[in-house]
Amino acid sequence: MSKIEPHRGPGRDAAQRHIPQVVVPIAPEHAADFLRDALKGTSLVDPFAQLASGWVFFEPHVRFTAVDATHTRIELDVTGRMRGVETLLFVRRRGEIDRFFVAIQDELDRRERWRPHPGGDAVDGGGHASIEGGD
Repeated sequence: MSKIEPHRGPGRDAAQRHIPQVVVPIAPEHAADFLRDALKGTSLVDPFAQLASGWVFFEPHVRFTAVDATHTRIELDVTGRMRGVETLLFVRRRGEIDRFFVAIQDELDRRERWRPHPGGDAVDGGGHASIEGGD
């Protein structure tokens, strides 16, 4: 009986690692502060939630790359701290990566909602009643 070898592609090379990324309309010098604001209050920075989700078994590496003067690419590479963790906790790892990018999108939405728009209120809807003296 012969040994069974794992099936590899035609080049017999390992697949290139995909690093999730997003481009945000934030100047590169403000990207770290933006990310800190985005993750504030999430389970990604709460030690008890990190333990419950298995995030403590991973080591996140965040990289900021300037796209232009007003946009920054944020990349997140998550590696296991111990051998086999990426395989055993694959679903948890993917969930935490998704949570990271959802937090970024939530922060972008929050900033857009409170950004002053020309000719309008800072808050969407514009149907806010104002208090005026009617005497």
